Amino acid sequence: MQLADKTNVLCYVVRHGRTTLNADGCFRGNSNPPLDSVGIRQAEMVAKLLEPVEISHIFCSDRLRATTTAEEIGKSAKLPIHRSESLRALDVGDFSGKLRTKESEAALQVFIDHPSTDIPGGESLNNFKSRIRPCITEAVDIALKCGVPTIVVAHSSIVHEVGSMLYNDHKSILVEPGGIVAIYLNNGKVVADPIFRPTNTPPGTRSETIS
Repeated sequence: MQLADKTNVLCYVVRHGRTTLNADGCFRGNSNPPLDSVGIRQAEMVAKLLEPVEISHIFCSDRLRATTTAEEIGKSAKLPIHRSESLRALDVGDFSGKLRTKESEAALQVFIDHPSTDIPGGESLNNFKSRIRPCITEAVDIALKCGVPTIVVAHSSIVHEVGSMLYNDHKSILVEPGGIVAIYLNNGKVVADPIFRPTNTPPGTRSETIS
């Protein structure tokens, strides 16, 4: 299997592999579960897919599920990984670890709709945006300066935010755990598309808002 062809790639945004919380349909947020057996295989597949690609830097969230995925990529690319707390998922506080239900998603949505209000035990959506956007911008700027793509390994909420940044639509480029999004230049404009999905889930069909 090969990556979908995208020229002028600036940054590959990789969603970490699956965890038991993903599999059980629970909120993750700032919790720190490891990859499950499927997630480990997904991390290995992503590393294999990206192995032929020249990469300048690998950045990742400091959460275990992201660092383990990034370490697999780093082994193949023979590059160190740069961990950052700033790349953590949206901190959903008291929702972390709880089952995603219609009721719990509606309760969380209240805080998403009021982005300046802190999620109980967590952070506000605006605070999340203010720490994620500079990270993505830096990864893209590094690629523009050195002419070699970077990789960011993080969470679904970061993929949501890239969609918001580029398209004002947080659901526009969603991928499942182990999926890859490419940020690239198209006629001089920075755009993004999913280039690898580990499942056949069509884009925008899941309403997931956090990782």
